[in-house]
Amino acid sequence: MFVDRVMYARNQQYKYSKEPVTGGQPITVEQAKALRLTVFGACDTPPRGEWLRTGFVFRDPEKELSYGLRARRNGTRGMHTAIQGYILKNLLFTNTNNSCTMRPSKQQQLEALCKSITEILWKIGENEKVIVCLPQEKSYVPHSLNYFQDNVTEKLHLFELTNIQDLEIFLKRYLHLFQDDPGPGSLLLLYSSVLTRGLSRIVSDLMDEKVYLISSAEEGSICIVTLMLTGRATPNLHNGIAIPHYGILARSEVGLLVHYEETSTPVQVTQIPGSRLKTPSYPIWITCAKGHYGILFNTNRELLRNHLAERSFIFDNLA
Repeated sequence: MFVDRVMYARNQQYKYSKEPVTGGQPITVEQAKALRLTVFGACDTPPRGEWLRTGFVFRDPEKELSYGLRARRNGTRGMHTAIQGYILKNLLFTNTNNSCTMRPSKQQQLEALCKSITEILWKIGENEKVIVCLPQEKSYVPHSLNYFQDNVTEKLHLFELTNIQDLEIFLKRYLHLFQDDPGPGSLLLLYSSVLTRGLSRIVSDLMDEKVYLISSAEEGSICIVTLMLTGRATPNLHNGIAIPHYGILARSEVGLLVHYEETSTPVQVTQIPGSRLKTPSYPIWITCAKGHYGILFNTNRELLRNHLAERSFIFDNLA
């Protein structure tokens, strides 16, 4: 895959503005079809509409829940909850002011979102290379019996970035494309994640060529969540490779807790989160209770070192 490589001066800074997308390498017919097949399972039918119209939108700044994204109860919710985990990490523990920011300003919201997307893509790219895809006006794939146009995929331009500072500057320039609502921000991040990981590696992560990334799950596949949290779209949540399936290979910054519905079929060992997800680096956990996503967090990082330091917050982004 050939894409334009983007380079910036390291001390160059950009304000958050709505700049038109310029440059990049136009997507090919083969790339567009492969991307739709890997993500949606088909390219000759319309993709799930919520991915084309859901952006990353914060609640009003400087208010009680201004740290929270608005997440609809649709297939994008799992991914939005994972992004929310990183946003909380950046607001509470890694912001430059070294202070806990529970009522962030508009600028702080944008900085946290930009940094969170940067960190997620850089992790998926294994700290080496990221491919960001952004839409322009021209369509490069015609509508046909074999390809159903969605007004996004066929208009993508691909950008390759090999430095995390350059990546953050680039995303800051075009952050509005991820925030537009209605808009394809969710799909742009998912596509960028898939291309950064590599189509063949995503298929390998899923462990079945007949399985695709967006499943029939009401609030999104667990594989999308693990892709955002760990850099691999694995359905397996156990530690390492102790059994004949790859699980979570390193301690996650943001954790994952899962509660399954009671059925006659026992839960497989690979579906139970191991310690690398249950005890993350930061006291933030994505929760999945009977297929519904939420988030659990604590403002005191010492919680993971001392069980007595417990003061929890539960954010329901449907409220």
